[in-house]
Amino acid sequence: MRSTFLGFNTATSGLFASQRALDTTGHNIANVNTPGYTRQRVEQSNADGWRIGGGAGILGTGVQMDGIEQLRNEFLDFRYRDEANSLAYWDARQEGLAFIESMFNEPSDTGIMSNVDQFFDALQELSKEQNADELTHRALVYDRAIGVANSISHQYDQLEKMAMDLNGDIQGTVDTINAYVDQIANLNDQIFRYEVDGSSANDLKDRRNLLIDELSELVKVDVKQVTDPRDTSPNAPKKMVLQIAGQPLVYHNKAYKLDASEKEKSQFFEDMGVDLEVNRLQWADGSYLNPDSLQGELKALMELRDGTTADKKGIPYYISKLNEFAQTFAKEMNELAKTGYGLKGETLPGIGDDEFGAGYLMFTAHGRSSIEMYDDDGNIRHSQINAKNFGVSLDMQDYNKIPAAASKEALPGDASVIMDMLELRNKDTMFAEGKPEDFLRTLISNLGVDRQQSIRNSENQRVLTEQIDYHRMSYSGVSQDEELANMVKFQHAYNASARMITTMDEMLDVVINRVGLVGR
Repeated sequence: MRSTFLGFNTATSGLFASQRALDTTGHNIANVNTPGYTRQRVEQSNADGWRIGGGAGILGTGVQMDGIEQLRNEFLDFRYRDEANSLAYWDARQEGLAFIESMFNEPSDTGIMSNVDQFFDALQELSKEQNADELTHRALVYDRAIGVANSISHQYDQLEKMAMDLNGDIQGTVDTINAYVDQIANLNDQIFRYEVDGSSANDLKDRRNLLIDELSELVKVDVKQVTDPRDTSPNAPKKMVLQIAGQPLVYHNKAYKLDASEKEKSQFFEDMGVDLEVNRLQWADGSYLNPDSLQGELKALMELRDGTTADKKGIPYYISKLNEFAQTFAKEMNELAKTGYGLKGETLPGIGDDEFGAGYLMFTAHGRSSIEMYDDDGNIRHSQINAKNFGVSLDMQDYNKIPAAASKEALPGDASVIMDMLELRNKDTMFAEGKPEDFLRTLISNLGVDRQQSIRNSENQRVLTEQIDYHRMSYSGVSQDEELANMVKFQHAYNASARMITTMDEMLDVVINRVGLVGR
């Protein structure tokens, strides 16, 4: 025969289970707007039955609570973090390319193309017979040449400044990553301690998952749950591991930080003769970290600062294109200028002669004099010229030395050399892209295409990321309507269990107070 009070125990278990479910529902509703919160649910199962004597079967003994679990889908978490990582990469890249595009500011009245056009226009005026000997027109050519040089060097200065700004952004991003790593390692330790007895530290897990979501935007991380290899029990507790390119970033409660505080000279800028230091990315212990293994925002910043190739177009790539333009433009102009003569027919000592020309150059490095740009064999060292030091020869400050005539004995008004220079304006073989205007237009056009492609990739990636996040939130997020329905359901279950207790009380009252009273 069953215990008289077994019904009380059965009803009480239902009462407590409904109360716990209502508490959890209230917790869900209270956190409906909490970022990163995951919906929780009380896991219930029927309690072990009680065998009734006489072979009458097993009598149910109520409900038992197995714990409070999160409704979270690990696959959707993985997909979201992977896509959010790509989104952060394209967002950072298109923002950087937009900044570079605004620096070039083409087409405009102050850009490189405009200054090159004005320079050729000034040469056009000087080429006219009546103007060839006029100092005012020669002065205009000099001023326009200065304009070309200044516009290119100004463009370089802006790009170099952006490289230094990106250097700071990389340092800041690494600091943020390290802060996340510290917090995640600390939470891992807390969660492990709470769950070692089988409990669920759900709210701490939410904080950790939110940090991993944010960390995944900065750098691609692989999340794993591993057991201690020394613990061979089937229920061995699991520990979380975060990895970058197979290397641990977090191993349970230990953080392996990145470092970007150590300076090193940029090889690209050093090759230009520029002493520019950048922050080297490595592990905090000094070991090597391959930047190509990175993803997310950090990779985009690294590529923008260091990218030199066509598939990783960064600031060095665009500076190298400016270098190419400056060197080629100077070379073509100087090869013609050195064959010409100024108004006084002077020659450069040791270089110019009556047969081959005065030897004066129009463009040099750092605005040097012409003679400093020749080597011992009389060859022009155009390799010294780049976008940073591109300048007009000091000799050209004397407008008389601007080479226009083809010989010392040329008639007044001779501008043969200037006419040859004007032909460079439409020289299709001057650059691989064509004439000077074609080179600059192609550069700006490709930059615009790259930026638009980055914008499209960013927009497409955002749609995909939002779709995955929608599915993730549909599964893990809190729905007020659903929680209100659950609240009513659990309230009715609570009331029913309470009513069951009342009924059992009335039944026992009959047994205790009324049975056996008849006939007394």
